[in-house]
Amino acid sequence: MKVDLTLAAATLLGPSLLRALGGSWRFREVDRDGRPSAKRHRAGRGIYALWHAQQLPLTLRHRTENIAVIVSQHRDGEIISRMVEGIGYRTIRGSSTRGGSEALREFIAAAAQGHSLAITTDGPQGPARRCKPGAILAAAKTGLPIVPAAAAAVRAWTFDSWDRFLIPKPGSLVFLSYGDPIPVPPDLGGEPIETWKAKVTSAQNRVTSVCEAAVAAARERV
Repeated sequence: MKVDLTLAAATLLGPSLLRALGGSWRFREVDRDGRPSAKRHRAGRGIYALWHAQQLPLTLRHRTENIAVIVSQHRDGEIISRMVEGIGYRTIRGSSTRGGSEALREFIAAAAQGHSLAITTDGPQGPARRCKPGAILAAAKTGLPIVPAAAAAVRAWTFDSWDRFLIPKPGSLVFLSYGDPIPVPPDLGGEPIETWKAKVTSAQNRVTSVCEAAVAAARERV
């Protein structure tokens, strides 16, 4: 009964609470040099790769852009799935630890139906900020490039969890940054998967560093 009530609350109240929280944030996009971006980045055709800790602000920023996301099959996954479906996402259940093969097949099908894709590349259990193979394999199968994405907030709550999960406080300034698309050949270009994992990890950490530097500069100006 307790689980059913939690799911009902997530379905009925969760999306509205998320939209209200996200609507209070002030988003600012910066390029690779930390300068303000000339225009808003919208989720074009690609596989958006983000760290697990940063998923909330990125999820709320791109919620109306026809994106399919993978949601873990762990015990909280159903709650998360209902909440993100309520704000505009298609969800696919699975992860690197549970249901990975089925999730990859659904991911490929979603791409064929015209969705952009998004995946937390270090989820659901880490280690933090180290890319796992899922996004790379999906890119090789779909032909869609991997697009590194990152977020950081000037004022935020940070969970004491493996990923240091980030929740920007109401009204906070949130910086976003996106890397150049990374195409992945169907045969991985003859390179081992570990090489691709290192490449994507490095690209994600670069855009994360850009966001974190922008936050540090904003805090100094206060």
